[in-house]
Amino acid sequence: MKVNDAILGALIALLGAVVLWHVQSFPFIPGQKFGAALFPGVVACGLLICGILLSVRGIRAAGRGGRWLSIDNWGRDPLIVLRFLSVPIGLLFYVLTSNFLGFHIAASLAMLAWLLVFGLKPLMAVPLAIFFPIMMHLAFYKILRVPLPWGLLEKVVFG
Repeated sequence: MKVNDAILGALIALLGAVVLWHVQSFPFIPGQKFGAALFPGVVACGLLICGILLSVRGIRAAGRGGRWLSIDNWGRDPLIVLRFLSVPIGLLFYVLTSNFLGFHIAASLAMLAWLLVFGLKPLMAVPLAIFFPIMMHLAFYKILRVPLPWGLLEKVVFG
């Protein structure tokens, strides 16, 4: 699938504008010339400028006979489309269910679905879908000290 640069540029510019608007609420650090908004603000300005330039390029290309949207051969294969869509759907599933189910359960279910959709046999997919979230938990929760939601397992783990 090919999306015209004008559309992608507009989305990138919109993201930059939203981030730039949001960082205005970041607190100032007393005694510092620069606050917490400096780095994200600079990145947001870059996104805004690049998005506008990309949009201009896309509009020029569309004016010379370019297409706004075209679907390649892979976009006509249902299995490839399913695999492609499984990634954002799995991430959305995790975001919506992780607080209730907990990291381990939500991540295991998402990983199991991905492994099966991408062709791994269930006999291999199930152990991997259990093993990798445990390893990710060790990396994030224990080493990096990033709090992950326990969800349904909170009563089991903490009594």
